[in-house]
Amino acid sequence: MIFVILWTIIFAFLAIYLGKSPRVRSWLKLIFKAPRVWRTIVASVALVTAIVVTYLMVPESSKPSTNERMLFEDYAATAVMKLDSLQALKVDIDCNLQHPEPELAYVLPLILGAYNEIVEKPTLPIVTRLDDTLHLALKGYKQFKNRGIRLNRLLQKKLGKRYKTKIESEGSTHTLIVTYNDEPWDIEQLTALPVMEAAQRNQLDPALLMSLIRHVSNFNFDYRGRKDSRGILALKEGEGLEQIFIGAERLGKMLQVGVSHENAVATFYPNPEINSKPENWSKSPLTKSWVDQVLSDVEFYHANGLAHFVR
Repeated sequence: MIFVILWTIIFAFLAIYLGKSPRVRSWLKLIFKAPRVWRTIVASVALVTAIVVTYLMVPESSKPSTNERMLFEDYAATAVMKLDSLQALKVDIDCNLQHPEPELAYVLPLILGAYNEIVEKPTLPIVTRLDDTLHLALKGYKQFKNRGIRLNRLLQKKLGKRYKTKIESEGSTHTLIVTYNDEPWDIEQLTALPVMEAAQRNQLDPALLMSLIRHVSNFNFDYRGRKDSRGILALKEGEGLEQIFIGAERLGKMLQVGVSHENAVATFYPNPEINSKPENWSKSPLTKSWVDQVLSDVEFYHANGLAHFVR
C-alpha cells in the first residue's frame, strides 16, 4: 500500500513537471492525434489500475500468528497448579500466575528436590510470586542460616550460572528468591517439558517425540502441511501444545500394538506424495530418508538429557 501511494505521488509530480514543458505538450498533441497510440495508453493505464485495485481489495490473512511465549506461560501456570494439587507446594492466594516465566516455573521440581534434600523435616513451600522472579516462602524455621547457605550452594550447582538465588529471612519465614539472568529459552527448549509429560503419559521415549516434532515442523506452531494438516505436529486436530499430547497418544497406541518404530513414524510424514498410499512409504525415497532422519536424531536428544524411561 505504501509503495502504491509513493509511486502515485512520483507520477503525479512528473506529470505536473513535464506538462509545463512546451516540447512535451507538442509531443502529447501528436500522440493523441494517432488513435492507436492513445487507445494503447488508455488500455495500459486501465490494466495497471485494475491490478492495483485488485491487489488492494484482496484481504491479508486475518489469522494472527501463534503467540508461542503465551502458550508456554499458560502451560507453566498449569504445571505449577498441578504441583499444588499434588501437595508438593502451595500457591499463595495472592500469587499472580497470569504470566509466569517458564524458565523459572520449569525448574521448580528441581528446586523442591534440593530443598527436601537439605532440610530433614521440610515444611510445605509456598509460592508467593512467579513472574520474572520466583519467591518461595519457607515457613516455620526459627533458624535457617546454615541450611540456607547449603541450599544456595546446592541450587547454584544444580541450576548453573544463569540462575541467581538468595534467601531473605523475617522472623520464622525465610523466602527463597530465584531469578533467571540469561537469554530466554528457545521454542525447542520450552517444548521439552510438555514433551516429557506427554511421553510419560503414553510410555514413550521423549527423545523420539522431540525428534518427530523437529522433523515435522521444526517447532513451528504455525506450520502448514498438505491436506489441511497444520500445527507443531501437522495434525488435522488440536491447537498449540494440545497436538503434542494428541500425537503422543497416537504414537503410543501404535507402538503398544506392535507397529514398528519406522512404520509408526512414517504416518506423521507431513508432505506425502500425491496419490501415494501410506503403507507404501518405504518405496518413496523422500519419505524413507525423512523417517531415517527422525530415528537418527533420537540419539541426539538422548545425549542432551532426554532420558529413555519407557518400561
